[in-house]
Amino acid sequence: MAVKNGETNGLSERAYTFIIQTGADIPTKHSTSKWSDGTMILTINPGSKTAESKPLKVHKNFPSMTEGAVTVDFWLPPNIGVPKLIKVDLESNKFELIKDALYVREITILYNRDPYRFPIKNFVYPHNPIRGNPTVAEMGCPPHFLVREGAGTLKHHETEDFIIKAREEDLEIIHSMVQWNDIEENPTDLLFPGFVGILEYDKLPRFLQFREAKLDAFNELRSAGLKEIRANVLDNLMNKILLRYKEERFESFEHYEMFLKLKSDEMGWSKEMIEETLKVAKIFRQDEEFGRQMLCGPNAMYIKKVTALDARWSGGTVPEHSLEGKSLSEVIAEGHLFEVNFDELIGVGHGGSLSKKLTGTKQIWYVVLADCLLYVRNDGKLVPVQIRLENRNDGEAPTWWGPPSPDISDLNRPVHLGWLYAKMWFRSADVNVYSLCTHFARAHAVNEVFAMACYRNLPNAHPIFRMLQPHIQGIIPVNVQARGVLINPGRNAISLFLSAGDNLSHLFNNYYKKFNYEDLILPLDVEKRGVGDIPEYLYRDDTLSHWNIISKYVSEMVHLSYLSDEDVVLDTEMQNAVKDAVDMGYRGFEDGAGFPRAISTREKLTEYLTAMVVNISVFHTAVNFQTFTSYAYPPNVPTCMAIPPPSQETEITMKLILECLPVMEITFIAMNVSYNLGQFSPVERFYLGHPAENRLGMLGENMAVSPEQEACIRRMEDRMRVFQAEVDTRNEGRYLKYDVLSPRNTPLTTQT
Repeated sequence: MAVKNGETNGLSERAYTFIIQTGADIPTKHSTSKWSDGTMILTINPGSKTAESKPLKVHKNFPSMTEGAVTVDFWLPPNIGVPKLIKVDLESNKFELIKDALYVREITILYNRDPYRFPIKNFVYPHNPIRGNPTVAEMGCPPHFLVREGAGTLKHHETEDFIIKAREEDLEIIHSMVQWNDIEENPTDLLFPGFVGILEYDKLPRFLQFREAKLDAFNELRSAGLKEIRANVLDNLMNKILLRYKEERFESFEHYEMFLKLKSDEMGWSKEMIEETLKVAKIFRQDEEFGRQMLCGPNAMYIKKVTALDARWSGGTVPEHSLEGKSLSEVIAEGHLFEVNFDELIGVGHGGSLSKKLTGTKQIWYVVLADCLLYVRNDGKLVPVQIRLENRNDGEAPTWWGPPSPDISDLNRPVHLGWLYAKMWFRSADVNVYSLCTHFARAHAVNEVFAMACYRNLPNAHPIFRMLQPHIQGIIPVNVQARGVLINPGRNAISLFLSAGDNLSHLFNNYYKKFNYEDLILPLDVEKRGVGDIPEYLYRDDTLSHWNIISKYVSEMVHLSYLSDEDVVLDTEMQNAVKDAVDMGYRGFEDGAGFPRAISTREKLTEYLTAMVVNISVFHTAVNFQTFTSYAYPPNVPTCMAIPPPSQETEITMKLILECLPVMEITFIAMNVSYNLGQFSPVERFYLGHPAENRLGMLGENMAVSPEQEACIRRMEDRMRVFQAEVDTRNEGRYLKYDVLSPRNTPLTTQT
């Protein structure tokens, strides 16, 4: 039958079914409360002169704590047609004084039996109906949402004015709520990337805060640890007053193991994590284990090939027996000599300013420069062959340490204990650089620059924002909390257990003087460090596997939206994001730390986005989620050293080693912090999800919702499953598994 006068098959109105998905947390939360603080108001195609619907009021109670959905139907005139844009607003009850925002995940409209999906993933706050819709954000929420349907679009591909204006309004609202820190208020010559200009977590916009389940879990862990620390401090203070104080030191390495088990029972820590740590404790003295941790530990990206020894090595001699009868020149020519240097510690003073408050005794925690040469033996094992220590802060000359002859089998001989002690000093430098440079400076602060640039320049309607949203969420709030507690120079929790904790700014500055965009391009980084052939370098293998899989996925997503390189050039929103990251994120860095100020090809855009996603998810996972296993047992990695480093003539005894290692109070703090940081969030999403555990994968969180985009995600997940099987096979029978980068263990974003 012919269609006349706007009628469709004789119908004067058409049915529109709205499926409204709300709720910020995963199912099975103990609370199932409903949001009932007002009315949701929906408008289809707002601003269109011919296809705008009337405001549709939804008087329902919406799931708020747990994820759920509400379905409602409306009859609308046929001129509305296909829903291309919706406006989502909340109106509070007229006399409601106490109200809350509502997290809206997605709205799907069924029209003509076809689904039209509008991903949102944001909070909206109900406005007062007497005052009308506010023009400024309330309670850290946008006043309303204007959401484009489907895959998202590039701005220059849009042809309808009402959609372009809505896109610009959406971006302007978010841009006004996400501002960079004002560098003029706190001028400094020390390098540090830009960050959000909000100092307190509670003052962040709601969409930049954690979901409640994550925050609740973090606070529970944190409060339990703080309660124990406060009890220790008060007990020490009382005993000092009563003249009964006695510093609690460990009597043996086994005593550390017993203490770890005791605290795990008291604190309810995971026995599986404790077991892995105790496995390390059994073998940490072995040179092969030392080498394994250089390749597979949390700080595995510092090792590089030696092509020529620089001046720092001129004062020492590598023991002949450690190179299996070869000369240094032969080993270098073979490409089997490597080194690790921690020059980031140059100029960083000793710590321990808060040691008396915690332990009852004033201590100096020594910051010592440390370098290590490592050799790949004929059996493929990487082992240390020389360690250089320099207490430059106190003007001491370097000392040189090497492995004892295999003829000396007694591990309690001074020569063995001296080598063990040197390795401990090196690992102490390692954990200080790891904690502040690798973990926070690289895996947190750099990621915040990416998140800030995306939120400020890419509207909800942008397809790349929708692809990136699962990755950039969580970064800003965890960094705000860290700047408030962990790395705040005024109340710096890091200084409670790290030797370098009193001098954060200088350490960050040293790191960022060398930091460059190319560090994030992992295949290039492996090539530059010359480490492509080291056997059993599992960090390298697994990060490159992730890189290849994610790069292919990103390339597919880029090619869906950008039909040519010209589209990349014409995408002013993406170009603004790239430029904002350099101009505001790397202000003061030489040449913007090498980051591009513009991108002109799909290939380079794919590289840039891959570097972003991999650093946010994969790199952070590699350095964060095995912290407890490596660092919770102080003889393996001492976070601070309480007596000066030895001279070359010092006779090393077990008594000397135990006096240098952290006491009980400091040991507990290091254990507690590393345990808290290594926990997955209750709302964490992973590359490969576990539906039975509510650890859902990318499709559970993504804003890329078109069938073509979801097909890209599924292909990526298929590749991840193949990779997962390879990791599982490789780990069979291993004493210590390396599965931190298994796709089912790799979260999508930086949340801890």
